[in-house]
Amino acid sequence: MEILALKTFKTLVDEGGIKGAADKLHTVQSNITSRIKKLESELDTRLFTLAGRKLQLTPSGQQLYQYADEILELEYQAKSAILRDKGNYELRVGMPETFAAVHMPLALKQLKQSYPNIQTRIYTDTSDRLVGAVLNNKVDCAAIGNAPAHEKLCVIPIVNEELVMVTPAGSHYDPVLFVREEGCGYRNHAVLWQQKVGRVSDELMIMSSADGVLGCISAGLGYTIIGKNMVVGSRYEKSLVMTPVTHGPKHVQLSIVYRKGSPLEAGTLALADIFTNRGQLEPALCNF
Repeated sequence: MEILALKTFKTLVDEGGIKGAADKLHTVQSNITSRIKKLESELDTRLFTLAGRKLQLTPSGQQLYQYADEILELEYQAKSAILRDKGNYELRVGMPETFAAVHMPLALKQLKQSYPNIQTRIYTDTSDRLVGAVLNNKVDCAAIGNAPAHEKLCVIPIVNEELVMVTPAGSHYDPVLFVREEGCGYRNHAVLWQQKVGRVSDELMIMSSADGVLGCISAGLGYTIIGKNMVVGSRYEKSLVMTPVTHGPKHVQLSIVYRKGSPLEAGTLALADIFTNRGQLEPALCNF
């Protein structure tokens, strides 16, 4: 079995279809189909069945998926370890868009100055999806809010951010709670706060960016619950009022997470050390 075939098979499962796999692997759909057919021929078994218009794994496909995950993990570790030992390597860092805008720029600048052998590549997504990206080796580490306990993850707390209620300054605002899309850590806190204070009848309005959320609030269109650092220094700060939340969690814990046993752990710890501003990091919390 070729590594490309296994990668194609696993990507097809992870992305939920041929189109998603083709987009992810930057190839045409016919290549995905031919690779899977070749793999099935080599193994003399069906890996997928059709349920309506959806692909489902057969028992053989489920068994192969487990092995493919382990094989591709070893391939990734081998490649990363060799590049690391050569002295220069790429560190793929995932983070939500808001974290990228507020917390990360100065940290990456310092990392580049202190560790010129590490080339960082940035990927943005919601906190929920970034957990999956770390577990599936799509990124080497990720900065997320409220990191979950997982047997394959190590967690390093880096920022304890205050949550605030944000309303427009000096004007009435509509009973509309502005939030980001599903998977955003701040959205989860905002919805929980809404339930705690009994404002579940307020309309929920979804925006694609934190800047959009703050812009709508400054215009008197509603309010939000978000991290204080998202507001401080923003172009809308002077037209907004921040009030510490009185119900539910008062802070959101931002952490860097990475896979246990990652060959690029040293680079991840170097980045985390910049945030914690300590000479030496305490051991990461690894869930065994």
